[in-house]
Amino acid sequence: MSLNHKLMIAIVKRGYSRPVITEAKKAGADGATIIYGEGVGRNEKPTFLGLPLTHEKDVIFIAIDGDNEAPVAEAVSREGKLGKSGYGLGFTVHLSKLLGVPHLTKREDDRRKKRGEKIMENALPDFQLIVTIVNTGDAQKVIKAAADAGAEGGTILNGRGTGVNEQQTFMNFTIDPEKDMILTLVPSSYTDKVVSSIEQAVDLNAPGRGIAFLIDVENVFGVNHSSLNLK
Repeated sequence: MSLNHKLMIAIVKRGYSRPVITEAKKAGADGATIIYGEGVGRNEKPTFLGLPLTHEKDVIFIAIDGDNEAPVAEAVSREGKLGKSGYGLGFTVHLSKLLGVPHLTKREDDRRKKRGEKIMENALPDFQLIVTIVNTGDAQKVIKAAADAGAEGGTILNGRGTGVNEQQTFMNFTIDPEKDMILTLVPSSYTDKVVSSIEQAVDLNAPGRGIAFLIDVENVFGVNHSSLNLK
């Protein structure tokens, strides 16, 4: 059974998230969650006078009814100035299950009663999202490796985590190692090359170094496709 729930993810310049969410709600979104991160794009200078520059970003997660995808994407693109160099981008992924938003679930149930189950097409996505989780300090290695393989940039989120090979204690207290999560959106034709480059750069096969996984992306907006070196 296929549901028509979508997760829209918009990566915007710091300070743009509030007006973006306001316009998204007007277009049919029910709400959003903001996570602060930093991003580096091909057209953004990584250093100034030898000092590293941090390009602060807001990462907005919006659960939406699939029927509202187009108007919400248009509103987010317009208010966030997506498509302009350095301002960000957005994309959506299909959710096989959505919890905690009962009115969206009821809305989908009502639609299925009227028109039957919606069938998803098994087509190769144009873009994929590479999610890489590594130890803090390795994020720039991931960004560089992805760029060397053709990616346009990435967004870094900070977090904490612990794995089976990272059991550390201090005075009987467990220490959770800090982690960086890197989101890299790439054309599907680039995926294998970018993943291989990241894997070699941070040695993901070694215990405790990190993990990476792929998410198929259904729709991308705010991307200047002419700037992508598609082959």
